[in-house]
Amino acid sequence: MKQLLMTLLLALSLLFWAWMTDVLWLGALLALILLASFAFKAKYDFETSSFYQVANFSALIVAAIFAFYWLDDRASKSILPTLRLLPIALMPLLLMQYISKGFAVPVASLLFFKRKNSEHQTSFDMSVLYFALCLFSAGGVAHLGLTYFTGISVLMMLLLLIQQHGKGRQQYVILVLLFLAVEGVGLAVVYGIHDAQMRIEARINAWILSYNDGSKASSAMGEVGRLKLSDEILFRVQPKQRLIEPMLLRESTYQRYMYDTWYGGSWKDMGVAIVGEQWQLRNTQKPLQHFTIYQSFAGDKQTLALPSVTISIANLEVDNLMIKQGGRVEAQALPAFAAYDVFYTRQEVEQTDGQDSDLEVPKKEAGTIEEFVKTHNLYHIKNELGAAKVVQAIHRIFRGQYSYTTWLETSVNGETALAHFLNVRKAGHCEYFATATVLILRELGIPARYAVGYSMSEWDAGAGLYVVRGTDAHAWAMAKINGVWQAVDNTPPDWLSIENQDRASWQVVVDWFSSINFIIKKWRYIDEQKDSALWYWILAVMFIFLAYRTLKRVRTVEKERDKVAAVRADQDWLSLEDLLNKAGYQRRTGETLTHWFSRLLDGQWISVAKLFEKKWYAEHGLNDDEQVVLATKVKGLKNKLDQEKQERG
Repeated sequence: MKQLLMTLLLALSLLFWAWMTDVLWLGALLALILLASFAFKAKYDFETSSFYQVANFSALIVAAIFAFYWLDDRASKSILPTLRLLPIALMPLLLMQYISKGFAVPVASLLFFKRKNSEHQTSFDMSVLYFALCLFSAGGVAHLGLTYFTGISVLMMLLLLIQQHGKGRQQYVILVLLFLAVEGVGLAVVYGIHDAQMRIEARINAWILSYNDGSKASSAMGEVGRLKLSDEILFRVQPKQRLIEPMLLRESTYQRYMYDTWYGGSWKDMGVAIVGEQWQLRNTQKPLQHFTIYQSFAGDKQTLALPSVTISIANLEVDNLMIKQGGRVEAQALPAFAAYDVFYTRQEVEQTDGQDSDLEVPKKEAGTIEEFVKTHNLYHIKNELGAAKVVQAIHRIFRGQYSYTTWLETSVNGETALAHFLNVRKAGHCEYFATATVLILRELGIPARYAVGYSMSEWDAGAGLYVVRGTDAHAWAMAKINGVWQAVDNTPPDWLSIENQDRASWQVVVDWFSSINFIIKKWRYIDEQKDSALWYWILAVMFIFLAYRTLKRVRTVEKERDKVAAVRADQDWLSLEDLLNKAGYQRRTGETLTHWFSRLLDGQWISVAKLFEKKWYAEHGLNDDEQVVLATKVKGLKNKLDQEKQERG
């Protein structure tokens, strides 16, 4: 009774796993197979080695699932999808337990290192293990929520009740009440804390940051500098031809500056539509340029580094593309590696978006900024010559009177970091040039924002593409001039060479390995896409071949005994034929076994000859029972001849 209840619980756990992982049809099929196997419970007596072979088959299924997702270039990972499908892989071993007489599986089936000592193997009932595996694999989905928590609670309670089968009713009631109390407290704590966190985060974002997304909410002074500590190659860009000057690839812009940190402004996320086969970010009639970005992705979401006026993106196979705060383009459900085409224009495209925060100058910096503007007569230039000329004037000031350094402290002697940069040191990181430019333009009534991203300038002539590293992380200003947002980069142009001075001598070796890795990934995910079907066929053929080689070694104890009997019969025949020859019963040339045995020993052993002829010449040979009969008769005839020999001797 207990085994039947446990079987029903396993079927329920399979359905729950299938429901959570969106393979309900498969879970229902496995549950039906499991229930059907209960009718054959304890029918076969398998050898220990047969359990090993089925366990190997389960491992082969795991490897095949992993290989399938590895070949699928849309899967950003192979491990998590494989973990979600583990109940499929272990189902053969569970079914073998059900139909075996011992209703148990050797521990060494799952622990390979214990297979050497096969004489005294410990066995266990893997039902509870399989039950736990179903719950574990069901948890491999992106959004678990209350359904998962409730499901595992109910199933765990049923497991406890089944394990306590046969105990008193009072123990049942106490166990259920205790379990429900613990689950209730756990549920309240988990969701209470989560709800409180969400409420606090929402209030802070709405009140201080006016922001509705936690990713890329701010950029503190020094953050870009930390990125620059790495010489790692982040992605590669392949244009049709080498560009004349470095190009800025923007990730995001920020609007509010408080306490040395830039924050985003109010923003409503917008989905990017697919037009044809391209993600269409905006429309324009301007002539377009394009390049291809080769990039690896470590997570399911990532902000793309793109030209400021990106029109569309092609060949990027993601589930969703969003334009989020600061104009950052976020891709969701990313592949592990992609080669996507970016279409953009470097000509002016009118943009009407703008906010009051684009003109804000924080009170803490207002005096410093106003003094700078007056000192350099920028009010007059703006009023007399216009916004474009004042941008050029600011550019000349920074290029002529300021210099670049790889690092600068954010606070000096009570002064703000920006004030110390403008008035005293006059040397700083790109973040300081960008921040100062934004606030100066705002003081002059020109809408401006702080932008971060990368400067694309390092050309790999051998590969014919640009290499973008962590040291290429950059910050600059975006200014709205004549209705058009334009990049304003006042960082001294020698910043790239200064950054590269400290590059480690072994970086050449690291870059070489990175290039090899890039070539392998490009082949795996891009170049082989046309032949992906071929690889799936190869995987299927290999799986079938290995599965056949593995499962054909599965034998019951009876089958092995029959095989041993058949081999022994062949060995007995050789010694029998030798005894017949020595006893003077030589076989004549061309004589069949039936004729030979009919003329000697009064024909009483002719049945032995007929069994041998059937074994050697019939299409299907002997069945298991006939093998045993033949072995018995051969042994009997041999014993008789040995006895006659002793009597004559």
